[in-house]
This record gives sequence, C-alpha cells and structure tokens, in this order.
Amino acid sequence: MSKQALYTRIGVMLIITLVFVGSALAQEEAQLLEEAKTLLAEGNLEEAQVTLEAVRLSLWNKLPMRVEKVTFVEEEPQSFGFFRKRSSNLFAGGERILLYGEPKNYTILHEDNLCHIFFVADAKLYDGEGNLLASQEEFLSARYATQSPVFEVFLNLSFGLTGLEAGAYVIEVLLRDKFSEKSARFRMPFKVGEDHLGIEGDML
Repeated sequence: MSKQALYTRIGVMLIITLVFVGSALAQEEAQLLEEAKTLLAEGNLEEAQVTLEAVRLSLWNKLPMRVEKVTFVEEEPQSFGFFRKRSSNLFAGGERILLYGEPKNYTILHEDNLCHIFFVADAKLYDGEGNLLASQEEFLSARYATQSPVFEVFLNLSFGLTGLEAGAYVIEVLLRDKFSEKSARFRMPFKVGEDHLGIEGDML
C-alpha cells in the first residue's frame, strides 16, 4: 500500500470516527428534546421546561469555552448585562482600564448536590509591535458552589496603567477552566498617552 493510500485511509477513518463521536454526543440531547416535545404535546409545560434546561446544561458543558461582549467600560459593572460601554480605547497615563466580558460554556460540575464553577485568568501586556512587556498567571481566580446551574457570570477586570509610554498596546486575557481542558482567549488593543501595567482583577 502506498503512503498516499495509507494517508487517505487514515483520513477517512478519522472522519468516520469524528462523525460517530459527534452522533454519540448528540444522542443524549436528541432524546431529551424528544421527551420535551412529548411533554409539550401533553400540556405539561413545567416538566418540559425542566427537560429543556437539562439539554441546555448538557450542551453548555460540551461546547468550547468562549467570552462574549468583551468591551472597555466607563465604570465597574454591577451585574450581568448592565454596563456602560466606553466610547474610546484611548487612555491617559495612570488611568485605570476596566473590562467587561461574559464567559460562556465554562464547566458546570454537579457534585454533592451542588453546582461547581472554577476557572482562572492569565493576563499579558504587549506593545504595538507584539513584544511581551508583562504577564501574570492566575491574576484572577473564580470559584463558586451554587444550588442551581449559573449561566450568567460576568467578568469585571481592572488594570492599572503606570509607567507606560505613549503608544499602542494590547491586553491579552486567557481564561482556563479548572474542571476541563477548556480555555478561551481574547485580546483588546488600546492606546495610552503616557505612563508598566499593574494587573489586578475580580469577578462577580
């Protein structure tokens, strides 16, 4: 057998395997959706809702982690979805950078009758040419145990600008799920007029 034929065979086997795995992963959700459909037809709305919530949780834990609605904000957000978007990414020396974001598909682990969430964030600062200027691992650690699954978690990140020269920069944040191999990265370019980056942050 030629190498080309071998590679083709391996490629076909890999595709078949991936399709099979995808079908197996979707089977649980499809079954739950059928149950919800039956419950709706019977007029049992409450049980149908519970079943659909189980579908949501199952898909949430299987999908890749991501962060939505990442934006610079004028002030610290107080709750999920409520923030004042900053009109510019230009900051004065010494001014604090406030960032809002909405993590999605972090692992929600059900254990001991509680729902556990645990992920950390690393931060890096680059100049406009892509040179790494500063970094800090796990500058943020978010761990919660709740009675019910929580899907509305938001990032409230604060960075202090000190010692940066005027120019263009990029903040890079990597979220790492501690209950799985999931991670999500985002980069936010900004400009500063003058004045090292002290990194600190919190999450609500």
